[in-house]
Amino acid sequence: MTRDEIQAQSLDKIRKLSIFMMVGYGIIVIVAILGITMFSIRRYDALLTDKVSSMTSSLNSQLRINLDSYLNRMEKVSTLAFSVDNAYTYDATDSSNDEYEAINTEKQISDDLYKLCLMENFVDYGIVYRNNHTVGKISNGTTALFGENLYADLEGMMNRERTHDGWYTGYGDNYERIYYVKRIHDNALFCISFYTSELDSVFENPDNLDDMEIRLTDGGYKMIYSSEKDELGSALPAKLLDNIEGCSTLAVAGDDDLVSVNQSSGSWYVICSIPTKIILKEARDMKLYVILAAVVAAILAIAAGAVFIRRIADPIGTVTSGLSAEIREDGFEGVLGNRYFRDKCSGIVNKSSEKDKRAIVIMEIDNFTDIINQIDRSTADKQMNKMLLIIDQVFRDAEVKGRLGENTFAVMTKPSDADDDVFRTEIDRNCELVCKMFAESLSTNTMGTIRTSTTVGAALYPISGRDYQEVFDGALTALSDAKKQTQGSYKIKL
Repeated sequence: MTRDEIQAQSLDKIRKLSIFMMVGYGIIVIVAILGITMFSIRRYDALLTDKVSSMTSSLNSQLRINLDSYLNRMEKVSTLAFSVDNAYTYDATDSSNDEYEAINTEKQISDDLYKLCLMENFVDYGIVYRNNHTVGKISNGTTALFGENLYADLEGMMNRERTHDGWYTGYGDNYERIYYVKRIHDNALFCISFYTSELDSVFENPDNLDDMEIRLTDGGYKMIYSSEKDELGSALPAKLLDNIEGCSTLAVAGDDDLVSVNQSSGSWYVICSIPTKIILKEARDMKLYVILAAVVAAILAIAAGAVFIRRIADPIGTVTSGLSAEIREDGFEGVLGNRYFRDKCSGIVNKSSEKDKRAIVIMEIDNFTDIINQIDRSTADKQMNKMLLIIDQVFRDAEVKGRLGENTFAVMTKPSDADDDVFRTEIDRNCELVCKMFAESLSTNTMGTIRTSTTVGAALYPISGRDYQEVFDGALTALSDAKKQTQGSYKIKL
């Protein structure tokens, strides 16, 4: 068996191996991603439910804290009434009161209470005496609601024996107002009330849980407040009550709703609920995204693996590609070597129309050997870098940049539709500018100087020639003529 036959068999084995590796890799990727995706989807429902349950429970606790804080603030505002002169000592039920003095005293108390009443949106902020006489702001609605039992029924609302006060709502099945009553002395009670709608600021629903329903109920699970309309005073829905009845703190995921409850200091219940179908809907949407992401990931992984395997399975191509990348650019980024410059420019010109004018400009650094010998290699390298910077500044429209020799660079400009004279003038100006910008004097090691310059030759397509080789040869000829003329000059082949 000849060497070529052995090599052919080896290459055939490599090709078959690469196909086998790509198919096997694809199967592994699909099975792995499918398994992970299914496991993730199954776990997602449970994790999402737990997460929402925890979030709802935390929010419920915060709402309960907000409610207690709000009620405590109302209690503190009510205690300011005790600072009113005569409010703590005056008794309207005392038959020995002088009528004139009583009128003045009550007016003074009422005026001061009215000033304090402005601090909040109180419906009632006043004192009720045992004989149902009132001082301060006691609304007509409250008077009509309680009637002759005003004092007696308010006194019955004080359910905290230690502090002689209490919160109450739902009197006469009216849940529009919340009352707070505190004893002043044996014959007088201080009463405040506000509308339950004021609790909107307490039970503000965050945007990320806008589907959650928030309710506040009394001890009998009648609703004092609800984020849903037309539920005030009605009983808590049975589907919620079945899950939380008798519990002061609980979070449970039922069949229909995820419910959490917390008992406030006033023996009221803050209840938050979110329909399970809402949670599952988000889960279904997420499943779709997970599946789509898994499909995209599988496609990308298989494609990347296929490319990677092909490159590994083709060592000759890999090595050739690496060598090609190394020799394509001649020491400078974006600057092609001599061969690649010629090949690329030739391909461009051969495909160009004669209406598209181009120029090939060749620039040679003069006295380059003297710079190396009389100064150093580092300075010579700096001169080459300087040349490339000038090329980038002057020939901004250069389509191809190349290095033809150690100190010789060339550019091919992009196509131009300008008139012949205009195009020739533009190239002429650019060549002159390169010569002027490059020229300078350098100090040598022997305390002398070397004047650096560049000589430029250019040719135009299709004016100087109708194919690449003609134009390139024209630029070389122009460069030679310019060097014969004087260093640091330029010439354009016509």
